[in-house]
Amino acid sequence: MSSKPKNANSENQATLERTLHLILSKIAPVRVAALQILIHHMEAEAEGEQNVTAEEFTDAVKKIQEGLAAAHGLETDYLAPHDVTLPEDLSKQLSAMTEALDELDRIISRCSVSEGEVRGFRPVGNMYDLCCTRVAKGVSAFSADLGNFFLELNDKGRADVTDHTSSIAMEIGKIGRVINMVATNASIEAARVGDLGKGFTVIADEVKTLSARVSSLSVSLTDREKLN
Repeated sequence: MSSKPKNANSENQATLERTLHLILSKIAPVRVAALQILIHHMEAEAEGEQNVTAEEFTDAVKKIQEGLAAAHGLETDYLAPHDVTLPEDLSKQLSAMTEALDELDRIISRCSVSEGEVRGFRPVGNMYDLCCTRVAKGVSAFSADLGNFFLELNDKGRADVTDHTSSIAMEIGKIGRVINMVATNASIEAARVGDLGKGFTVIADEVKTLSARVSSLSVSLTDREKLN
């Protein structure tokens, strides 16, 4: 068991770890949620069986909106109280991610669920690019880079915060396993619907790439913990 922080500096590092964990808990689920919205859209386009239930769709909408709220308030509500400022590249990533989430929210916020069916879903533009590339991949890249940024902050004043680091590593690993599961389901769906499933194969490939990125960050966090 790790010892408790012994000074103000170590307490600050522990606070940063908790802040990172809180941010990731809000924005990381957006990736899978966006892919669920995309799968719903593609199945509707193919007029096939809807494997994303109305309840799952509603939950995906909730996660996206929670992630959007966290993205909008990330710098002012989560970082500013700790005197942390994002570097320019991360700030640009955050802006692009938030813009994509805003666009997706405008589409899904018009939806409602009635008698077990999603109604009012009227996608605009390239939903694959929006859900998979701009949202899912954007959130994944931002989460990984934000984690690395926080690791750099901790390197400047290393403290005994292994409990928090471990919890973050476990959370990222768990998310990675969920993404892998979604990729497997997408692959099965692709095989089931034949030519109409070509899009699902692409989704599966993209999700596996996201999962590998998350796993890489999880290993990085765990390795750094062992050095403490």
